[in-house]
Amino acid sequence: MAKQERSEHTQGKLIVAAAEQFALRGFLKATLGDVSREAGVTKGALFFHFATKDDLAAAVQRRGRDILETMIADMSGSEESCLQIVVDALHALSRMLRSDPFVRAGVRIARERTAESPVPVDFYALWLGTLGEVLERARKNGELAADVADASARALVTTVVCGVETLAWMGVSEDEGDKWLGCLLELVLPSIASADGLRRVRIPGLRGTP
Repeated sequence: MAKQERSEHTQGKLIVAAAEQFALRGFLKATLGDVSREAGVTKGALFFHFATKDDLAAAVQRRGRDILETMIADMSGSEESCLQIVVDALHALSRMLRSDPFVRAGVRIARERTAESPVPVDFYALWLGTLGEVLERARKNGELAADVADASARALVTTVVCGVETLAWMGVSEDEGDKWLGCLLELVLPSIASADGLRRVRIPGLRGTP
C-alpha cells in the first residue's frame, strides 16, 4: 500500500473510531486515547491527522452530513412526492439514531459543545434545514394546504424530529419507534397537506393509503 493510501486508510479508521466513541461515551467523556485504541493506531498517528478533539469531531460531523445529503439526493432522484421524502427521511432518521454511529455521534456532539466551542456542523440545523428545503419544494408542487403557513409546516416537522430523537435516546426499540412515528404522522400530515399531497403519501395506518 502506497504511503498516501496508508495515510488515508489510517485517517478513515480514526474517523470511524471517533464516531463510535463519541456515540458511546459522548463528546465530553470520550478521549483521544479512547479513539486511538479503538482505531488500533498510536496517538502520534492520531495527532498527525487531527491536532485536537474538535478537529476530529468536525470530521465526524462532516461524514454525518454526507450521509444525510446522499440519502436526500437518492430520495429526490426518485418519482416520490416531496412529502413522501419527508416521511421516508424521518423513518430513516429514527433507524439511524439507533444504528449509525455518525448520526448518533453528531447528536451528542451538537448537544455537548459549548458556546466557546461552536459546533462545526450542527445536527439540528442540518436535518431541520434539509427537511425545510424539501417542504419548500412540496409547497411549489402544491402538496401543502394553501391555508397552512410555511412556518407552521416547519414547526410540525421540527416537533416530529425532536420526538424521534427523544425516543431513540430513551432506548425505545426501532419497531416501537416506527409505530410511534406512524401514529404521529397520521395526525400531522392531514393538518398540513393538500388533498392531492395527502393522496400521494404512503404511511402504514394513514387513512386512504395502502
